[in-house]
Amino acid sequence: MTDGDDGASASEPRDDPDLDRALAAVVDALDGEHRDGQVRMAHAVADALEHRTALLVQAGTGTGKSVAYLVPAVLHSVRADTRVVVATATLALQRQLVERDLPRVVDAVAPLLPRPATYAVLKGRHNYLCRERLEGGPADDEDALFDAGATGPLGRQAVAVRAWADRTDTGDRDDLDTPVDPRVWRAVSVSARECVGRQRCRFGEECFAERARDAAREADVVVTNHALLAIGVLEGIPVLPEHDAVVVDEGHELVDRATQAVTLELTGRLVDRAATSARALVEADVVDLLRDAAEELDAAMRAASEGVRGPQRLDPPGRDLTLALARVRDAGHAALAEVAADRDTSDPDAVARRQRARGALEQVHDTAGRFLALTEHDVAWLDPGEIRATALRLAPLSVAGLLRTALFAQAGVAVTSATLTVGGSFEGTAAALGLTGVDAPAWIGLDVGSPFDHRRQGILYVPTRLPAPGREGVPDAAYDELADLVDAAGGRTLALFSSWRGVDRAAERLEQRFADREDRPLLVQRRGDPVGVLVDRFAADPRATLLGTLSLWQGVDVPGPSCTCVVIDRLPFPRPDDPLLAARQRAVDEAGGSGFRAVSVPRAALMLAQGVGRLIRGPRDRGVVAVLDPRLATAGYGRSIRDTLPPFWFTTDPDVVRAALRRLDGELTAALAGGPVVASPSPSDDTRMQIPE
Repeated sequence: MTDGDDGASASEPRDDPDLDRALAAVVDALDGEHRDGQVRMAHAVADALEHRTALLVQAGTGTGKSVAYLVPAVLHSVRADTRVVVATATLALQRQLVERDLPRVVDAVAPLLPRPATYAVLKGRHNYLCRERLEGGPADDEDALFDAGATGPLGRQAVAVRAWADRTDTGDRDDLDTPVDPRVWRAVSVSARECVGRQRCRFGEECFAERARDAAREADVVVTNHALLAIGVLEGIPVLPEHDAVVVDEGHELVDRATQAVTLELTGRLVDRAATSARALVEADVVDLLRDAAEELDAAMRAASEGVRGPQRLDPPGRDLTLALARVRDAGHAALAEVAADRDTSDPDAVARRQRARGALEQVHDTAGRFLALTEHDVAWLDPGEIRATALRLAPLSVAGLLRTALFAQAGVAVTSATLTVGGSFEGTAAALGLTGVDAPAWIGLDVGSPFDHRRQGILYVPTRLPAPGREGVPDAAYDELADLVDAAGGRTLALFSSWRGVDRAAERLEQRFADREDRPLLVQRRGDPVGVLVDRFAADPRATLLGTLSLWQGVDVPGPSCTCVVIDRLPFPRPDDPLLAARQRAVDEAGGSGFRAVSVPRAALMLAQGVGRLIRGPRDRGVVAVLDPRLATAGYGRSIRDTLPPFWFTTDPDVVRAALRRLDGELTAALAGGPVVASPSPSDDTRMQIPE
């Protein structure tokens, strides 16, 4: 077992001179620094992949963890003539791996390999444009967007998608220049259920999804996402090519992404869409049955959600919902029977239409059936929706057992992230992944730390004089504290909020406070805003303040003078009305444990660590993280959460923090103006912290 770990004991990874040479070649090619943590991680990953064991490795910002797992992944795939799957949670990291990191790694290690290594990216079928859907068949509700007379924003988007379809080489939705409404994309894509298959489709040999799968089958390293990995392992659907090793980056997200991938949804709209897709293939009275079932389901959901704020667990569904679900199931069964009876295969367009109808009908029929057959391992709930329509959802109570048997027991798996430990322990993450308990596979936990000196580079500030957040959100005094910090920092602030309401209230307060200060530009994230554009504007203006919500808590990388203060409004505990997490907490309570400490505290700690991690992105970065929630300092669980964060110098003194920010602002302003920079003194045990040089 590696030092400081709490998994099963294991010997240190064996020496691997080829790995050392390959890693050194890549680091030199990137003009990077040779880091001990990166070397330790690379050897641990290589050992896990070769011996088909489980590894949890925490690698702090600056370690170079993508290189630390890509080098052993490439070597393993070529040496063993096998395939390694790399799964990420975000599109940004997926793009970084395919467009930047893998090309450099492959080129740098090529002289050390018997043949060149290859790689490919693979996503779910619905991420690729479907030529048959675009070109064939009569119009339905979505296809009508592509009629020549279609107008309005959706019609214009549809025209742009059709033009893009003529020039794209990948058909990948993520390669589109501009965002596209889901309704527009749905009109030109199909799910796995709706696809007729390569052999029966007239565009089978030109299919973008099939080309991507072909490339993945020939590649040594396949980059995909957590959702596709989860569908493959949790549902047993062969969406990924054969492989014997998996690397999961952004591993703190795996459980949530896997849960989302297998969560079922049912709405009246989905049932009505199924009826529309089948109307040319079944008798009119069967279409009427489906439409009536859709209306009954909508009515039952409206009645059940009356007076309800937030999601409501169905344990079990009430009488009216049960009857509506039974009607959906039975109407779907009747329609499927008629669609299956049509065996005409002479017209490719007709075959495709029939398969799309079958896929839509199977989805609503099977989902309704699952709701009617709930077990103690399921959590079903009604979501009244704040923006979207009311929906029924169903998820597994836990994915730990499935991950254990279908992922960790089948391949060598390395899970990595900057945040995997809670209070210095991997145990919580290991339990969530199914690596604890009877018959659990052996695992190793390794924390390689960070090359940055967080105690000398930053302050963690918790204003204990503030009231704790309540049901109505954070107190007004917290927004005054935010304004004081922004003023002391000279802007340069990323403020992260747990709700859109918090963003709005903070924007209002800062606009009032700095109404006559042109040197305090304010950037405010709004629903639907592309995050990348906002972050670019923030990075380009060292006086700006950016206010945002959960999408900015992770992946924002702004080193340098534009971000010297990160403010977080409250501890990011899960919403108390989250039915799935509440059910998981209750299960722990009923087993004699503390659901709050086993579920809510670890989630809040890991999310907070992600937000806090936005501050120090390079060895020369300095600044303050302010968490405007006194519970981080005063509650019994506060120490465990603080121990999850980077080891900043900790204080509750506002005067120390504001003085440090003003001093840093002066130094950065002078540096940007080309003037002399006055060095700040370093901290010592008997003096208050001042941000060091």
